[in-house]
Amino acid sequence: MPHAPSQTALHGIYFKMSALVLFCTMDAMVKGLGGTYGSFQLMVFRSAVALLPVAVLIWHAGGLRVVRSTRPGLQALRVTIGFGSMFGFFYAFPRMPLVDAYAISFAAPLFMVALSVPILREPVGWRRWTAVGVGFAGVLIMLDPWAIEFHLVSLVILAATFCYSLSTVLVRLLSRHDPDVVTLFWFAVVGTVVSIACAIPEWKWPPLLDWVWLLTLGLLGGCAQILITRAWRLAPAAILAPFDYTAIVLAMAYGYLWFEEEPSWTVWYGLPLVIGSGLYILHRERVRARALRKTLIS
Repeated sequence: MPHAPSQTALHGIYFKMSALVLFCTMDAMVKGLGGTYGSFQLMVFRSAVALLPVAVLIWHAGGLRVVRSTRPGLQALRVTIGFGSMFGFFYAFPRMPLVDAYAISFAAPLFMVALSVPILREPVGWRRWTAVGVGFAGVLIMLDPWAIEFHLVSLVILAATFCYSLSTVLVRLLSRHDPDVVTLFWFAVVGTVVSIACAIPEWKWPPLLDWVWLLTLGLLGGCAQILITRAWRLAPAAILAPFDYTAIVLAMAYGYLWFEEEPSWTVWYGLPLVIGSGLYILHRERVRARALRKTLIS
């Protein structure tokens, strides 16, 4: 029997939370391994090993014939921007506290709102634009322009977050034309090839134990991508998105226990503004969805 809507949404939350745990664990591993291996070498394992769970999806969907895109140019743009986002995060994680990086990355919902207007042709009212402005103020506080130590790396995280947001909006646009497995496949394949080419000059042959860590890193990323894709199918974005902010707890735990890090003081001042504005945007999405349902029913 089909699941009730509430049960389906609950399963979506379970998938989302599981994906967050895997992603945060992978990011902590990137930070730990980043002192030994270059960013591109880590990206090789992230992309290549992720092909294994993606291959399972392709097999269930009917084989390689399903990966042909109806919008190859748009797919190429999404892959390019997504690759830039992944490089930015992989470069910055070893160079700044994990919790600081996560706090700045919470600007993603704000970027997505702004980008949805020109790309998806979605209307954005003055309330959501006000929330975006408040969120950007929080991001600026967390960037701490008066500090020098992490300022440049913080800008790298902010640029990677923008690329991630643009990539996500493009995925939403592509979902109107291609199945999810097409987007997952081409990102993994192109990411693997380009990462290998860029990693050759700096390649370091890992010892046996590091092979285990590197393969685990890629497997975590691939499985997390499948889980997050499944979660968006089972539950509305307005239900799932607030759980993104729980990742800050994992980032703090990993940063403190694994790397003995503590958040910068600016994070505590800017983070409430970013989270608050993000939650308000989600509230407005619920209000709009409720009004649309009433209109359709009447």
